[in-house]
Parts: sequence; C-alpha cells; structure tokens
Amino acid sequence: MRALLGASLLSAAAGLPLHLLPLLIAAVIAQGKLPLAQAGWVASACLAGQLVASIALPLLGFTHLKRSHAAIAIATLLVAVLCSSLPFAGSLLVSWFVVGLACGNLYFLATTTAAAQPNREAAFAVRLSLTLVVSGLAIFALQLAKGFNDYTTLAFQLSIVFAVLTLLGLWMYEPPQSTAGLSAAEQNAPRKPNVAPSEGRWHGLLVIFIVFVGQPGFWAYAVQNVQQRGVALEHVAYAIAFCKLAAGLWLYVNSKYRSKVQTKPLAAADFLLPGLVLVVALLCMSLAKVALVFMLGVLLWELSLNVLSARLQAAVVNDNPSRAGIWLTAAVFLGASTGPALHGLALQFGVGAVFIAYACMSALAPFVWLQLKAKVS
Repeated sequence: MRALLGASLLSAAAGLPLHLLPLLIAAVIAQGKLPLAQAGWVASACLAGQLVASIALPLLGFTHLKRSHAAIAIATLLVAVLCSSLPFAGSLLVSWFVVGLACGNLYFLATTTAAAQPNREAAFAVRLSLTLVVSGLAIFALQLAKGFNDYTTLAFQLSIVFAVLTLLGLWMYEPPQSTAGLSAAEQNAPRKPNVAPSEGRWHGLLVIFIVFVGQPGFWAYAVQNVQQRGVALEHVAYAIAFCKLAAGLWLYVNSKYRSKVQTKPLAAADFLLPGLVLVVALLCMSLAKVALVFMLGVLLWELSLNVLSARLQAAVVNDNPSRAGIWLTAAVFLGASTGPALHGLALQFGVGAVFIAYACMSALAPFVWLQLKAKVS
C-alpha cells in the first residue's frame, strides 16, 4: 500500500497541470503571453510531452520505473516550470513540453504500479482520488497565495507545490514486483489451455483515446467560455478546488463500497449512470448563464468523470492485462493532447458547439464499447 500511495502522490503531481488547465490558460491569456486561439497550445504542449514519454517508455522496454528514473524526472520538472516564465520567445511552449515529458514519466510510473495491483479498480480509484484531493488543496493554496494573479508568480509557486508532492512521493515509492500490467497472481498462474491470448485487444485503448479527447479538450476552455458569456466567476479557483476535493472523497468512498459489495467484473451497466451524469455536467457548464449552474456542472463533471475514468482504466487493463497497462498512459495523453488544440480551433472557426457535442458523445463511449463487447462474446 505504501508503494501505491507513493506512486499516487507522484501521479498527483503529474496530473496537476491537467487539473489546472482552465486557470492556467486564463492566466496566460490575461497576461497576454498568447492570444485566445493559441492559448490552448500550452495545454497541448504539456500533454504532447506526456504523450512522447508515455509512448517512448514501453517502446524502450520499460515495464516500470526505478526510483532513480523518478528522481531525474522530478528534477527536470522543477527546472522546466521555473524556465516557463522566462521572457524569451517560445520559452512558454518549450518549457511546458518538457514539463509534459517529466510528468509523462511520473504518470507512467503510477499507472503501471496501479495496473500491477490485484484489485485494479480499487487501485486506480485510490490513485485518482488522491490526485483529486491533492489538486483541490493545491488550487486552494495557490489562490490563497494569489498565484493566479500573474503567470510569473504562478510558475514560482507551482514549482514549490511540485517539489513538496514529488519529494514526498519519491520517499514512499517502491517499484512493483510484477511486470507489464500483470499482477503477481496473474504472472504465477498456470496458463489455461484453449484460451485465446489477450494480445491484440486494443479497442479498449481506442475508447480511452475517444474519452480523453473530449473531456480535457472541453475542460481546457471551460472557464474562458463561461466568462465570455458574461458569467462572473470571482471565486472560481476556490469553487474548483472544492469540487475536486468532493470528487476525490466520493471516488474513494465509492471504491471502498464497491470492493465490499461488487464481485462481478465491470460491465456496461457500470458505465451508463456516470456517462449520463457526465453529459448533464457538460451541458450545465456549456449553457450556464449564472455562476451557480456552472459550478454545479463542474461538481457533477468531477464526480462522474473520475468514477468513469477509474472504472474504464481498470476495464481496459482487465481486457488486455499483459499489454494495456504499459500503453494506457499513451492512450490517455494522445487524447488529452489532441483535445485542447481541437477545441481551440473549433472556437476560432466559430463551431465550438460541435466540439461540445463530441464531448457529450465521448462520455457514453465506454458504455457502448462494453455493450458491443458483451454481444460479441
């Protein structure tokens, strides 16, 4: 459990840029570092770096990361965040790409650790719930310290947050004993005759990609879009922090409850309710005319998306345990790095509603996948 908690803290640090996206992009736009249509490229640069790392690591044969690898990633992360505030042309995007590379290593570390646990749904839920709680506390602290007033202050204070999280996580982390995405029990179990190998079942990773194009892509411009409609969000950072804390606690309690009463494998029905709630949340945020409705949408979005994400990642690894674990991070960041840029382009050409419709459809993709999978099998 100590190793999982350490990996989860490192994952929380790696996931912090994604959770800060709307506030980060708003700070970039307010300071005039990039215009509206290009501000989403900050997110895409970071997520592209994470994507490169998550693809390179399994291609290079890594099934997990040692503590020394994690230490190098942490040092790179801290230096890159501080360099992102330099006034040189292109420093912002280049620095956030390097931040993404470092975060991709830490995210890969956490994903492979969770995938190697006997109860994957609980392990992914613990990792995501801790990430949400830490993100909520970090946003609250940054807002309290007026970190979102200008980007230079934000970069300095964010480096302090990263340092605290990563050093504590590194102290607790131990590499998993199992390899790839297989738990120790699965590695030691005798191979059953006449059972088709799991390799080749990659459609679950495609579903991960579809979901993560839609959700982070929508989230990147969520605050900017509602502010353009004249909704005053004076305390948006505090509200987002509260929503993340609530979602993290709910996800942890929900996973504990399910581990006691749920004995069957994950099925399509487990994804229908969170998918529908996610659609309602997206509509609340995209159509809100008052701050209360928008923040209700944020709360529902955090609650439903993270339940959906934890279950989906567990289902994908269960579907292909020997390979999906090491490629899961790549699928997540391939989608997440594409989404903000596509949403920015949609806004530039005046078809933002098309991207919102796609985000709503992506919320139901896991349910459709498992429905089709059940019919085929």
